[in-house]
Amino acid sequence: MSPRRFALNAMDNAMPRFYANFILTFGLNPGINFSEVHNLLQASLDTASEELPIFRRRVFSVASDEKCLSRGRLEAREHADWTPQVIFNDLSASWPEYEDLVDEGLPQDSLDGAQLVPSVHAKWDLDGEGAAGCIVQANFIQGGLLLSVCLFHSLVDGMSGSLLLKMLAKHMRLHQDDDGDAAELTITPDCCDYHLVPAIWTEAGNRLPSPEDFENSGDDAWRLAGMLPPLLSPKELPASSAFSLDPTEAPPPPQMTTTIFYVSATAFAELADTASEADNGAAVTTNDALMALLWRCTMRARHAAEPDNPAYTSPEALAELDTTLDGRLLFGERLPWAYMGTLIFIATTRMPFSALTSPSTSLAEIAQTIRKAVDSITQERLHTSYGLAAAMPDYAAARYPFATFEGAEACFTSFLGLPLLEMRFGGKLFKQGGLVDHLRPPRREFDVVCRRCVVLPQRPAGGFEVLLSLKDGEMEFLEKDSEFARFAQFLCH
Repeated sequence: MSPRRFALNAMDNAMPRFYANFILTFGLNPGINFSEVHNLLQASLDTASEELPIFRRRVFSVASDEKCLSRGRLEAREHADWTPQVIFNDLSASWPEYEDLVDEGLPQDSLDGAQLVPSVHAKWDLDGEGAAGCIVQANFIQGGLLLSVCLFHSLVDGMSGSLLLKMLAKHMRLHQDDDGDAAELTITPDCCDYHLVPAIWTEAGNRLPSPEDFENSGDDAWRLAGMLPPLLSPKELPASSAFSLDPTEAPPPPQMTTTIFYVSATAFAELADTASEADNGAAVTTNDALMALLWRCTMRARHAAEPDNPAYTSPEALAELDTTLDGRLLFGERLPWAYMGTLIFIATTRMPFSALTSPSTSLAEIAQTIRKAVDSITQERLHTSYGLAAAMPDYAAARYPFATFEGAEACFTSFLGLPLLEMRFGGKLFKQGGLVDHLRPPRREFDVVCRRCVVLPQRPAGGFEVLLSLKDGEMEFLEKDSEFARFAQFLCH
């Protein structure tokens, strides 16, 4: 039987081509053996794949044709024989016990992707066997499980990836007869239809931009789609290698330090109050307040580490903040909230660098500036940016604003609104009823291309972790920043 084939849409094609990797950690109940957990994980993935066959999809490149001249396009293929097989990895003889790691805050530098994350070693070939949409590895240590789930980013984004994890958790509970108090999760077939996005775009009266409009489109329209304008005109643009996190394909990176900070529920509430103290202006969200703090303090640390860098010191120096924006609610009413493709846009906020880092500028002013930038994004703007993505002459040549150490740009990703630490994987095998203890990316994942800031999911009690990766000297200043320390507690490296 031949695989089913699904053409991916412009936003999927424009996504950076790499695996988004998550490490979910669990304490094991006493007396549970590793093979029992591994077998249950595989059985759960088998039945989850029956209910939601996206688990079985692989991504392949497709040639341009008369209908679409764009190079570097992708398609998904699905086959019943492609259910992911859970990789078994016993590290108990060489790793510390699980409780010891948790007591230390689960040090980020211990999460070695070369040992824990199978996508690091995956030699995927888009022109051959394709890239598996989902790869799973169960890493066992004494008393615990470090479960790595790797999702190919052209196929899923943060929202759809979180739903895949929730589906796996649902089937883990079902196999343990432990689903009594779990919220029902059903993903309907229309949620898995990648054609919905271009269909909604066309129904709204949109058409591809003319060659002149394409070449003259402003940077902001491209940036909203998550890209920089192509370097050359569509007629001249050559084929080029895809974006890569492979250190062998990038210049030597600077020395980097990754730190995990913890923001308690009390500190988060205080931060939200502080960022809402202005007498007038746009009403800000708690996430706006957090972005304001992170932006101001990280840029202040960067300036302190490089006091003569003109990107920070020139009179015209402009700080740019890119934050991810889920486009599902705004793109079109017909799009399901649980749409399982990718639909991430980028909200860009700009402030004079001197104003951003000035003590006379309040966090409330910065948060309001962020909120105004987000509120300026309309359905019309999303559709314009989608049209640019759909007209890309070569998706493999896409350039991304976050992939740089230069200038005064920062890119933050927030999983704060995704209740991933409220998922339960079942209490028969796992402690705490199967709640996830930690959700982290592997260490130093993006160090070859950029700094990184990831706000990790909120815990049921209201606190959350923030992962920050900066140049060594920059992190020294951030960890000593009194304003930052007022709200964020150092947890571990």
